[in-house]
Amino acid sequence: MTTYQSVAVTRVVTLLFVSGLVTAAAPVLAGEPLELEGPYFGQQPPGIEAEVFAPGVISVEGRYEFAISFAPGGERLLFTIQPREGSAQVMQTAVVDGFWTRPEPVSLSGGARKAEMEAFFAPDGERVYFAPYDEGLDVRIWTVGIDGERWVDPEPLRGPIADASAFFPTTAESGALYYTNIAERKFHRATREADGSWRTDVLAIEPGGHVFIAPDESFALVDGRGEDSRGKGDIYVVFATGDGGWSKRINLGPGVSSEFSESCPSLSADGRYLFFSRYNEPDDVAQIYWADSAVIETARQRLLVEEAVRDSIAWAL
Repeated sequence: MTTYQSVAVTRVVTLLFVSGLVTAAAPVLAGEPLELEGPYFGQQPPGIEAEVFAPGVISVEGRYEFAISFAPGGERLLFTIQPREGSAQVMQTAVVDGFWTRPEPVSLSGGARKAEMEAFFAPDGERVYFAPYDEGLDVRIWTVGIDGERWVDPEPLRGPIADASAFFPTTAESGALYYTNIAERKFHRATREADGSWRTDVLAIEPGGHVFIAPDESFALVDGRGEDSRGKGDIYVVFATGDGGWSKRINLGPGVSSEFSESCPSLSADGRYLFFSRYNEPDDVAQIYWADSAVIETARQRLLVEEAVRDSIAWAL
């Protein structure tokens, strides 16, 4: 078990950057203070049975929320909302003077694209990767830096990673970026070249909707459907095999997967909690749920048992 497991591009945008019109976005810290203090908005941590996360503050009835990300230290938070009318928005909240601020929209691209979603902090907390879009599936991956209390220098990623629509960008401690290539309907891993462009490779993981990589790349969380799905879509984990490959998908079980659809998995910065969206409201509106990440280790143990039984049968034959 690893240390981490143990704690269980458009022409208009190019012109904007060349002309120097897009250099920084809104302050990182904003919003009026709420009477909420302590880690995770002062909530009692969940067990292996998933619970709604921060109801009325993050998870609001009648509004679709997804793609939640905590900065290192757990005192800054980004997540995406999709109102019934209008475009997706990235929301930000942070601890200021000991209290969480009311979540407010933030424009990470400086208004260079119509809408933004799926913003994730890098493990070092110095950058955020996100997916802004214009019309239809014209969505590309961008990055923006953090300088104190400001978002700075937003820019689209360059190279093959920008050749097709892509979203849900999460990064490992190595700097590798994992995301979904929408056109191919496959998961990719990208690494940065010396010239600043990104080289991409297809992951040998059964395709699904979204992939979230553990910081040490020892496992990845994915959503999708399978013969063992309990609903329209479940949360699975795949484990790195050490030879560049990945294990079979293992369903995270009844505490996480339900008769409803679950998607957009992520982890808290310290790896202790799993987050995901569950579409259990009328009209398939999703709220964010969380559970103890011990469910991942339980899934790993199930995989080890399955492999031991298979090897035993193979040896007997």
